[in-house]
Amino acid sequence: MPAILTLFFAALAAAPAPAIVWKDGFGRASIWNDGAAEVSTYRATDLREGTRRTSRAVLIVVAEDLLPDRLVKADHPERAARTLRVLKLNHVRSIQTGVYSYQQMLSAFLGADRLDPVKLTMTSHDWCGNSFAEWRSDRPAIEIRTYFESPGDADAPLVPGDALFYDSLPLRLRGLDFARTRGGTVRIVDTVFASRPEPPGVDAADLQVARAGSRWRVTLQRGAKKDVLEFEEAFPHRLARWDRSDGGSLELTSSQRLRYWEHNAPGDEALISGASTR
Repeated sequence: MPAILTLFFAALAAAPAPAIVWKDGFGRASIWNDGAAEVSTYRATDLREGTRRTSRAVLIVVAEDLLPDRLVKADHPERAARTLRVLKLNHVRSIQTGVYSYQQMLSAFLGADRLDPVKLTMTSHDWCGNSFAEWRSDRPAIEIRTYFESPGDADAPLVPGDALFYDSLPLRLRGLDFARTRGGTVRIVDTVFASRPEPPGVDAADLQVARAGSRWRVTLQRGAKKDVLEFEEAFPHRLARWDRSDGGSLELTSSQRLRYWEHNAPGDEALISGASTR
């Protein structure tokens, strides 16, 4: 064999294989045990009714204890025989379209150790009607209920296995070991964050990680669909920007740790000035 070919194949054999590395214990870090929530506001764009709309989004991350047999928040976790520690991502939206707005909220519950999916719920309402979707790890299906004939009511099979829920990516990808991850293939459960949620498909996606200045950039390519998410370099790696495959985007404008449930008096809205969700 010519020497140049020998060197070529030796280099291939020595080259490290692409890898996706996850850190253990992301949700066990002390920052999540200070009794407050991470409240981040974003400048958002969305395509609705054929027009690009600007709005604000609020993403909240907070640690909670669920009852493992019911997958609901324990009212008194200290009295429960056993609880399941999770990080909850709440993604709250209000998108104005003419005289009416879309009021939407998605909650993704991820296990504290590996950020594995535990439960996902979505509610959406506008002046036409309400929609709701729920997936739970203790059931092999996703439940969808809508006002509209299509999709109407549906209980669709869904056992995600190691797949990532698209709607949980702003939190789930924060568990990556960014410095050690180069890239590889993952599976993605498509979004249900919509006024007319459809039973989601599960597609293979190419995931690549690279530095982007003081951020980590994660690129997800699913055929023609491309998502680019940028996370702060320092732990806990807050989402800084998301250019979505549907043409929308999120850009971080402010973030703080806040016991928001205690701030419900008139005037407290100034704590997140400009982040109103109408």
